Amino acid sequence: MTISTAGVAGKPSPNKTSPARRKQEDRSRDARERLLGATIEILLKRGYSGLTTKEVAKTAGMSNGALMHHYATKAELVIAATKAVYDEWILRGQRIARTPGAVENPLEGFISDSTSVYFDWPYIAALEVVMVARTDEALMEHIVPVMQHYRETTNDLWREVFVQAGYTESDADTILNLTLNIVRGMGINRTWKRDDARYQALLSDWVQIVNQQYKPQPNKAVRKRPTAPAEP
Repeated sequence: MTISTAGVAGKPSPNKTSPARRKQEDRSRDARERLLGATIEILLKRGYSGLTTKEVAKTAGMSNGALMHHYATKAELVIAATKAVYDEWILRGQRIARTPGAVENPLEGFISDSTSVYFDWPYIAALEVVMVARTDEALMEHIVPVMQHYRETTNDLWREVFVQAGYTESDADTILNLTLNIVRGMGINRTWKRDDARYQALLSDWVQIVNQQYKPQPNKAVRKRPTAPAEP
């Protein structure tokens, strides 16, 4: 039995988590990770319409009751899995943006970040959810904030890199949004036509165009302006 010492000698008890509680939290976190991983796996295989909580639980090696303990509905499960995917993308971007070469070649860095997202499996899983949410108002209401958080966080991250490299915020926003839509369009095209060599050649051409059109000024102060809302 644990006896609370709160208030003894006028001192509050330290806020410590017991080993048993930590183990329970670790088990719960592990269970959620397995469930979300299984959800993404099934989204890739069967799409949203083919996903069932029963199959997710089976794939995760858990009972359906255990799944329901963490996620009460299919929608809740899919929303959580989508958020996990976008959170992973944010971490990817941060790792790339913090490399020594990011400020030296910010556009190449942003392209590397973007292709690691839109040319990889998480985008397909997220796209499955977004397409369903297009005609499901309740689902879209929960998905939009997740996408918006990712886009705003990523744009803020790379805008800072571009500004450090000497670009104005206006030019940085233009380059970021044009590049994003180019890469994202290629990501959609890859769902039926894999031609990565061609995509990379086109992206190299895009880098040359941007370098000709926009000239950074590393040694001059950059006047800041209010940033436009990021697109999802």
